[in-house]
Amino acid sequence: MTTYDSKPVAKWNTRDFQAYLKAEHERLYGVPYVPFRGYQAEAGMLGHWVGTKRKPGEYGPEITKRFIDLCFAQYRPTAEWPGISFGFMQTYMGRNLQRAVAEIRAEEAAQQRREQQAEIGDDFY
Repeated sequence: MTTYDSKPVAKWNTRDFQAYLKAEHERLYGVPYVPFRGYQAEAGMLGHWVGTKRKPGEYGPEITKRFIDLCFAQYRPTAEWPGISFGFMQTYMGRNLQRAVAEIRAEEAAQQRREQQAEIGDDFY
């Protein structure tokens, strides 16, 4: 069975994201992951962002993963809130979505410039 760590992020589905959230959460915070309103509700939220077999997502897997990673990097656990969930990230850390989109778009533009440069070749200049 393929899992999130054996395929590119672009191919991740909601199950891959839930497995990633669980593994990263336990690695970073040392406590079990608890999904926002349960796994089924969280799968619906992730499906809206990432997409499903039937419907494309609003942001896609790359932006969603970058958003999650930014949230994990910024979150500081407390005694009352020792961990976070995707629902918490969406609700209270939504500002990271703009940053994730901007970073991904900048990387894509840089890649496109590199490809154009390679097409043209150095002898043009």
